[in-house]
Amino acid sequence: MLKIFSAVRGSGRPVILIHGFPMNSNVWDNFATPLSKHYKVYTPDLPGFGKSKLLDLPFTIEAVATQLLDWMDEQKIENPVVIGHSLGGYVALAMAAKNPERLAGIGLFHSTAAEDSVEKKESRTKTIEFVKKNGVLAFTSNFIQQLFANPEHPAIATVREIAIQSQEDAVVGYTQAMRDRPSRIHVLQDFDKPVLLIAGEKDQGISAASIQQQASLCKQSHLHVIPNVAHMGMFEKPDETVNLAKLFIDHCK
Repeated sequence: MLKIFSAVRGSGRPVILIHGFPMNSNVWDNFATPLSKHYKVYTPDLPGFGKSKLLDLPFTIEAVATQLLDWMDEQKIENPVVIGHSLGGYVALAMAAKNPERLAGIGLFHSTAAEDSVEKKESRTKTIEFVKKNGVLAFTSNFIQQLFANPEHPAIATVREIAIQSQEDAVVGYTQAMRDRPSRIHVLQDFDKPVLLIAGEKDQGISAASIQQQASLCKQSHLHVIPNVAHMGMFEKPDETVNLAKLFIDHCK
């Protein structure tokens, strides 16, 4: 397996889309295609997902970010706009914390700069215990529905099919890494370049109110709260979110 596998579409300004947990780059297929008419769009598999090799356990979000930055060097990607969905947003923030000068802008797509609450940390620990006891399939096949505002959304089956490909070590490793990640609020406060924040009005895991508050801390924020959307805006409102991403990318220098 490659250290980092990525699909590349289009030409022009580089845009990196980082997928969420426990998914792979295929989750971006229908989102990246229209963007690739205007930009060179990279959709990497995070280490341990898809066709990318897992880091040694235990690992941190910072270690994942370092590998993505090294991959940028290998691919000669300069001054990209990096948009991360959920877990991908945590990685994007860690990349910005390490090398802010290398990024033209960052996007938090249903993601947050805050660390986990005590309750969320406990939930992550229970997830690790559940996966070790019951296997990864029992976990990955049963929680996708709650990521959508509409429990009958036709894309649920597509996302579930992507999620169930995940390996147990990757699910456990990333759950631990997310649980133990530090707050990145200071990154939002210090980052001099544009920040895109897309929140779902009905997101059960990351409240729109918390993202609105984080947007107020940014020097250049582009905030969008989308009605009737939970955590999967690229499927729930594909045309709208693609357009928001395009407007943001065009704003970045």
